[in-house]
Amino acid sequence: MKRGTRVCVTWHDITASLHSEDAIEPARAEVCGWIESNTKKYMRIVTCRYFTDKKLADRIVIPKGCIEKVEEI
Repeated sequence: MKRGTRVCVTWHDITASLHSEDAIEPARAEVCGWIESNTKKYMRIVTCRYFTDKKLADRIVIPKGCIEKVEEI
């Protein structure tokens, strides 16, 4: 998918447990936004854009190996 496409990404995030014997697994997560960058290694999603004089945005970078699916919305 190309830059600017609005998507919903389902992915698996790291989970940690300290000083415990609990069995843990990666957390399934979902984020929606606009593709800013889509490389062989990762996808960068802009989740919030601000319309000001400054180029402000909220972003998340997800390694491709963590992505379960990407749906255009």
